[in-house]
Amino acid sequence: MTACGANDDQASAHATTGSTQSASASASASRSAGEGSAASSSSASAPTGSSTAPATTEEKAAASDHGGMGSDCTTDALKVALKPSGQEMNSKYFDLTLTNATDGTCALKGYAGLSLTDTHGKRVGAPATRSNNGSVRDVVLKPGQAAHAVVQTPRKEVTDGNCWSKAARIKVYPPNNTAPLTAAAPGSLQVCGDTFTVGPFTAHAL
Repeated sequence: MTACGANDDQASAHATTGSTQSASASASASRSAGEGSAASSSSASAPTGSSTAPATTEEKAAASDHGGMGSDCTTDALKVALKPSGQEMNSKYFDLTLTNATDGTCALKGYAGLSLTDTHGKRVGAPATRSNNGSVRDVVLKPGQAAHAVVQTPRKEVTDGNCWSKAARIKVYPPNNTAPLTAAAPGSLQVCGDTFTVGPFTAHAL
């Protein structure tokens, strides 16, 4: 009877030990699974640093948000004009403006694509090259406000008359846009010396 009771006690102890080990193993597995899940979640949320990964909608929106100053000004939200702004001994200057024609605020940054055309839309000469007349920075445009860029070409007198044909119109691609705007070219605009430059947009005329 005593031996039988001892065997029962040993069996009970073994069962308790096995149950404890099983519970411990289960808890350990649960912790491992939880840690693995947390690591996986952390890995998924961490930036990969890959430049080839496609941008999400939010990333694209953030990239065009100009730090909360407004979304990109689109071509259909702008009006373009080019007017003479002065001259010096060797150069003539023109003020290229993009005006916000909407009821909302937008922003732009950088350079316009600028070329000249004749009355039939055929390009005259080469597109303008970029100059350093101004600093590249965000320009926030409230309704009716304009951004300005300096357009420059040498005077005819200093190029021995080496000039392009006079243009009838200008074609302008606003920064980060693939659709152009057009407007009449000022009568005094004639590119000479094969030099035709445009600066970055600024908040004020230079």
